[in-house]
Amino acid sequence: MTERTGFEFNELHAEERGLLLGLSLLATGDVVLSRLASDRRQACGKAWQALRALSRSGRAAALAEWIVEANLPFPLGMERLHPSWLAQAIASEPEDLWPVLLTGLPGVQVVESLLLQSHGASAIHKEDAAWLPDSVAELQRWVFSPLASLCVGPSGPVGASLCRLGCEELLAEVARRGATLHQELCAEGDASLWAVAGRLPATLGRQWVKW
Repeated sequence: MTERTGFEFNELHAEERGLLLGLSLLATGDVVLSRLASDRRQACGKAWQALRALSRSGRAAALAEWIVEANLPFPLGMERLHPSWLAQAIASEPEDLWPVLLTGLPGVQVVESLLLQSHGASAIHKEDAAWLPDSVAELQRWVFSPLASLCVGPSGPVGASLCRLGCEELLAEVARRGATLHQELCAEGDASLWAVAGRLPATLGRQWVKW
């Protein structure tokens, strides 16, 4: 999106971009936005006004980008997450779906290893039945879309510096600075807090964002 509006659409959460896409396609923006919770209404309201301020071609280009994103099997940036988040998402589903959900997954070997370790198994049984690609993608969207909030980029320098660390270094920094670091991330905004949580092992990351 090259047209300047004074608003950075990429800073919106994936859910917010999806909401704006739906409102645009249904032409119900003003009515629905007025009924959102205050914090979400403020963020989406500004984005909605910026979207409407675009030229027709600019708005069409923005919506086309969001349509592509909405049809991806995985949230953008999911490859940056600690693999335990992906393993936990898959583990919550029936075991006969695991091979399907692992198809094309970023870091699939590590995720599969975590699944096997957590269930004391030596191999994941693969069904002979073939799935259509569209069905695989739809199932993956359903299972992995709740992770979208963790896939965002950090919104400030503290979050950005932490996201550049490897997992062991990040764990050490979290252990060293604890609550102080958490407060600094909260002050930068949800994006930094969630971005860092996504790079932590899922058990710790859930505590980090108080899930």
